[in-house]
Amino acid sequence: MKVRSVLLVNAGSDADIVTIANDGTFPALGVVSLATVLRQDHPDVDVIAIDGQITPMAEVERLIAEFSPDVLGVGVLATSYENSLRLAELGKNAGAVTVFGNDQATAMGEQILRHREVVDYVCAADVGEFSLSALVSALDGERPIESVPELLYRSPDGIGHNRLPEIPADRIKGRGGALKSMVLDAIPVPDRTLMPDGNWNRYLDNYLNRYGMFHEGEKVTGVTTMNRARGCARVKAPCHFCGIMDLNLRFSSPEMFWDEVRTAQQQISASIFYEAFDSMSSSPRWVKAVVEAKPDDIGDDAKFFVYTQAAETTPRLVELYQRLGVYRVNMGLESGDTRMLKFLKGPRDSLENNQRACRLFKEAGILIHGSLVLGGPGETPESLENTVRFGRWLIDNEMMASLEAQPLYPDFGALTGKWMMDPNLARQVAKDRGFEILDDKLLDLMPSKYGSTDMVDFDDVSKDWSKIFSHASWDELIDATHTIRSYAERVGTITGSGRMTQTTLGSL
Repeated sequence: MKVRSVLLVNAGSDADIVTIANDGTFPALGVVSLATVLRQDHPDVDVIAIDGQITPMAEVERLIAEFSPDVLGVGVLATSYENSLRLAELGKNAGAVTVFGNDQATAMGEQILRHREVVDYVCAADVGEFSLSALVSALDGERPIESVPELLYRSPDGIGHNRLPEIPADRIKGRGGALKSMVLDAIPVPDRTLMPDGNWNRYLDNYLNRYGMFHEGEKVTGVTTMNRARGCARVKAPCHFCGIMDLNLRFSSPEMFWDEVRTAQQQISASIFYEAFDSMSSSPRWVKAVVEAKPDDIGDDAKFFVYTQAAETTPRLVELYQRLGVYRVNMGLESGDTRMLKFLKGPRDSLENNQRACRLFKEAGILIHGSLVLGGPGETPESLENTVRFGRWLIDNEMMASLEAQPLYPDFGALTGKWMMDPNLARQVAKDRGFEILDDKLLDLMPSKYGSTDMVDFDDVSKDWSKIFSHASWDELIDATHTIRSYAERVGTITGSGRMTQTTLGSL
C-alpha cells in the first residue's frame, strides 16, 4: 500500500471514568509530536492530530468516516480503552491500518493483539515518533516490518516484538561529552498547528474555567504541554505503583527547551506550559542549566506547571523553580503515614518530608496539585486515618490548589501489578519488606484472572488488591476517598480521582 493520510487520535476517557483535576485543560501533546515527525519524514502524507478528551466522540467518528485515513493511530490509556477499541473498529471499517500506542498499549500489547482483530499493530516505544514514522515506511514497502523499533505485530510464529532502539543513532545530536544525555533533542519541536484551532481554544476555555482564579491580574493567552526531559531519579527503585515503562533520565538541551517555548508562544500564544518531565526535581542541575540559558526574548509571561517530589524538595530547588517561572507543582504526596510512605515510595519519604515540602512551596507562593494513594501494601485503618488527617491538614493550611485521592490501582506495568501476576514474587517481597499477604488463595488466582485478558475493570482489580495486601477494606478506602474529596470541596479546593468509576464514587 501507499500511505497518503494518517489520523492520530488521543482517545478520550471512557464514559464511566471520573475526571482528574487536569482533564481537558492541557493538551495531549503526544499526537502532535507524532504528527510533526510524520510530516517531516513523509511530506506527501496528509496528517491530522486531534484529542478525543475534548473533541466529542461523534465528531471523531465523523472525521474517521470523512477523512478515511490509510493509517489510524490511537493513543490508549487504561482509562480510555473501550473508546480506543471503538475507534479501531471504525478505522477498520473505513479501511485503515490501525495502530495503538501509549501506556495501556505498551503494558498490554500482546493481549491486545491476541484478543482484538481490529488492532493491527501496537507501538510499545516510550519515544514513539520514530517508530510510527518507520511503520509508515514499512507499509509503503520501503523497509521490512521487522526493522520498526518497539513494534508488536502478528506473525506466523505468534506475536512479534522488535526490541530495537527507539531513537535511531543518526537522529541523536551531540553524541558524547556534555551532551551525551541530551538525546531528546532528536525529537523536533512539535508543530502545534497540526492540531485544529478549536482544540486549542477549548483547552484555554477549560483551563480558565477551572484555574482562572489562580491568575487574577494576569492574562492567560494559551495553554500547552511540553516534554523536554523524561525519567526519574527513582529509576533503580521506583514507587511501587508507578507504571511508567522507562524511568531512565533523558534530556533535551536547554536551548531546545526554550526553542519549544518560543515556538509555542508564536503558534498558539501559549503562556502556561505543563512540562511533563516525570520528575523535574530529579535533576536540579538540568533545571539550573535551563534557567541560566533563558533567552531575553522569552520574557516573564511563560509560566510552568511541573512534576516534583517532596523528598527531593530543598530551598535551592524552590528558588530554581521561582527563577524558571514555576507557578504550580504536581506533587505525589501519596500518604500521611510515614510507614506507608516508605512502603509505597522508599526510605527517603516521610510525613515530615511531605509537610516540609508543602511549607516551602507555600512560602514561595507556588501552588500545589497533590495526590494521595490509599490502600498500599500493609495499609491499616490507623494509617488510613493518618492520611485522612493529613488531607485535612493540607486543606486547613491552604496548601492545596487541587487534590486527588483514590484507592491504589495495581498497574500491570508497575511493581504492584507484577506482584499480582507473580504470587511467589509477592510473597518474597512481603517477607523482605515486612508486610502480610492476607489472602493467599486469591493471590494465586490473579495470574489466571488477569494475565490473559486485555480488558481490566479498575474497581475489580483494586478490590482484589485490597483483599490481598491491605488491612483496610475496600469500603474503608472508598469512605476515606469520599471524606478527603468532600472535605476539600466544602472549602473550594479542586478535587478529582484518576482510575475510579462513577458507580464507585457516586455523587458527593
